[in-house]
Amino acid sequence: MAKDTDSKRKTYPSIYRKIRWSFGIPTLIMFTLFWSVIYLAENELEIISLHHWLDTEASRYSRDYQHFGDQAQLPNEKEFYSYWSKENTPSWLVNYTEPGFYEHLLGKEDKHFIVTEHPSGDGLFYIVFQDDADDYLDEYEARLHFMTFSLGGLVSLAVLIYSWYFVKSVSRPLETIEHKIRNMPPDQPDFLVETEYKETREIEQALHESKVEIARFFQREHDFSRFASHELRTPIMVIQGSAELLGKVPNQPPVAIKAINRLQQASDEMRELTEAFLLLGKEHIEQHHFGSYPLECNLRQQLNAMAPIFAKQDATFVLETDSPSTIHAPESFINIVINNLIKNAFSYSVGDIQIQLTGNKLTIINYHDGNETFNAGYGCGLVIVERVCERMGWQFTPVDDSKKFTTTLVFTSTPNARSEEHDNHFGAI
Repeated sequence: MAKDTDSKRKTYPSIYRKIRWSFGIPTLIMFTLFWSVIYLAENELEIISLHHWLDTEASRYSRDYQHFGDQAQLPNEKEFYSYWSKENTPSWLVNYTEPGFYEHLLGKEDKHFIVTEHPSGDGLFYIVFQDDADDYLDEYEARLHFMTFSLGGLVSLAVLIYSWYFVKSVSRPLETIEHKIRNMPPDQPDFLVETEYKETREIEQALHESKVEIARFFQREHDFSRFASHELRTPIMVIQGSAELLGKVPNQPPVAIKAINRLQQASDEMRELTEAFLLLGKEHIEQHHFGSYPLECNLRQQLNAMAPIFAKQDATFVLETDSPSTIHAPESFINIVINNLIKNAFSYSVGDIQIQLTGNKLTIINYHDGNETFNAGYGCGLVIVERVCERMGWQFTPVDDSKKFTTTLVFTSTPNARSEEHDNHFGAI
C-alpha cells in the first residue's frame, strides 16, 4: 500500500520539455558552429588577402632588384614600410629571423608583415604594413557581417518557428490523450477517437475500449454486490432458520443431530463470508460494520468451531497469549483472517501447530518438512487474507523456510482501516 502511494506521488519529466530541449540544444549547437565557421572564415580570408598582397610586393621588388640593383623601387611607400636587416631595423623586428608571414601587436596596432631573403642574398628584407593600411578589408568585412547576421537571423527565426510548430503538432495529440486518460473512470463522460496520427489514434482507441470494458466491469461488480446483498443473504437466513427448527424436533437420531449442527455451522460461515466479500467490494465501509472485539475471544471461538474438523487428522495446537489486544474492525474480517490462517496451518502441518497472540500480533507456525499434503480445509486461503489485510492496513507476513511455514499478522490501527465516518476512504477492490 505504501509503495503504491509513493509511486503516485513521484514526479516524472515532461515529454513536452524533452521535445523542446531535444530541438533547442542541437539548434544552439548548430548555430554556434555556424557563427564560429563564419568568424574563422573571415579571419582566414583577411590573412590570405594580406599575405597575398605582401607576397606580390615582395616578388615585384625582388624582380626589380635583379634589374636595377639598389635603384629598384621599394614596395609601395604609401602602404608599406620596408626594412633591410643590414640597415636601421626597428627593435621589435629583430626577433623575426625566419622567412614567413607574421602578425605582431605593437601597442594598440596589430602589425602584419612579411620576412623574406633580401634580393642581394645578404640579410633579411621586411615589408610591414603602415598604420591602418591593413584595414582596407574593414568595409568588406562590415558588409559580410551584415549579410551573415541577416541570413543567420532569418535562418534562426525559421528554425524557431518550425521547432515551435513541430512541438505543438506533437504535443497537441499527447495533451488530448492525457485529457482522455483523466476521463477513464466510469463516472466521467465518454470520448471519441479524434487525433490525426495513426499511432495516437491507436492509443485513443485502446483507451476507449478499456474505458468501455472498465465501465462494464464496474457495472457487473455493482450488480453482483446489489444482487448478492439480497439474493445470497435470503437463502442463508432460510437455511439457518430451517436448521434451528430441525434442532427443536425431539427424539432425533445422533446422525440427524450431527447433520443439523454441521448445517448450522456451514450457514454461519457462508453468512460471514458473504458479508466479508460484500464489504470488500464496497468503496466505503460504513461505521455500523465496525466494532471492538477482543482478539483472544475471537481466536478461541474459531479454534472451538474448527475442533471437529481437525479431530479427524489427529492434529493439536499450542496456544500462547500475552496481553491480547482489542481490535476495532468488522468482525467478519477478523474471523475470516484467523479462520483461514489456522486452516491453512492445519492443512499442511505434519505436527502440532504453534499459535502465539502477543498484544495485537498473531503468529502461527506449522511444520511441513518440505512435504505438501492434501488440503483438507476449505475457504479462500491466503489470498483472501492478503486482500483483507491490504484493505484494513494490517501487516501480513508469510515466511517459508522449507521446514516450517510462519505467518505473522499485526492488527494495526492505520488510516486504511478507518471507516467513512472517520473521514478516510477505502480504495475500490
